[in-house]
Amino acid sequence: MIEIRHDELIQNIRTTAKIPSKVLITSTSRFQEDLGVDSLDLVSVLLNIQDDYGVEWTDEEISGIMTVTDILDGLKKRGVKLLAA
Repeated sequence: MIEIRHDELIQNIRTTAKIPSKVLITSTSRFQEDLGVDSLDLVSVLLNIQDDYGVEWTDEEISGIMTVTDILDGLKKRGVKLLAA
């Protein structure tokens, strides 16, 4: 089973999508509206998660990801255990 620390995942998202440190990222944050992440950066985030943790996303799933919770749910669906910070 793959285990990922929640804060590590958030930092991965922040770094990959180039989200400034002053911007708060929560589970309910919407990538485009709240975080200013465009679709190309979001794909980069998902590819980075795939490379780091071996988690693959279908094109259909990628098009449906709008929030951080969508990523968390996708990871849980794949049996990934999310650890507290």
